[in-house]
Amino acid sequence: MPLPKQYSLMYTPILNFLSDGAPHKRKEIKDSLIAVFSLTLEEQIMQTGGRGKGIFDTKVNDALFYLIKTGMVEHNDTTIFKITDIGMNLSNMKLRVIDDEILTKHGNGFRILSKQQEPGKRPEPVMQKTVHEKIFLPSRPNAAPQKSQTAAPVKKDLDFRKVINTSRQGPWRQKVERFTAAYSEKMSPEESDAIKRITKNKDKNLPLGSEDVKTLYLLFEKLHAQDPKSLLSILCIDEKGHDIVTDANGPDLT
Repeated sequence: MPLPKQYSLMYTPILNFLSDGAPHKRKEIKDSLIAVFSLTLEEQIMQTGGRGKGIFDTKVNDALFYLIKTGMVEHNDTTIFKITDIGMNLSNMKLRVIDDEILTKHGNGFRILSKQQEPGKRPEPVMQKTVHEKIFLPSRPNAAPQKSQTAAPVKKDLDFRKVINTSRQGPWRQKVERFTAAYSEKMSPEESDAIKRITKNKDKNLPLGSEDVKTLYLLFEKLHAQDPKSLLSILCIDEKGHDIVTDANGPDLT
């Protein structure tokens, strides 16, 4: 059986392997997938592009990423993984194939937009569509025709990836300290580690597509959807992502 083209094909074998309820290391999960798909050594070390990124490792990481995001799997650090009650319920259904749609339906509320998957590329979260009000013609035949109404411009969602990239050129550490103080209890270990790495490497080039930026901007989007004013105040930015001037103590966190 060749290396699967879509990382979602790894959801089922990963949940099956973790269904014993015991914690497992990432290497154990990879070894189980190698056995399930009968991968050759060449398929295990096959790389793509000029950056030498392993295709198999990338697909495993992506599959684990969404299993964690949807609450199917939990982990205490970057190497130890354990199935949750939600994941066990889904595993007990004995589904032959679990795709992004099924994972979203049975998960913890985190939604995945199902698209044609490209190797190593994760789908973006579902964004809410804007519904425009329908304008009806006047009921009176002799009434003057209504003037055409120009639809209001759709407000573009705040791009937190650019906020992270821009903020790192300024007082990023102060922003992180305020954010961590306010939201430490709502962050997973993976999200906390991402913030630490971004802050540690604040003077280095950080691509917008890096895994740490993805993890952090998804966290910002989730918190922004729950309480936008509080998050923008904590990060000291306005609704367009621009830095705002605050006093020396920063915004009130109480």
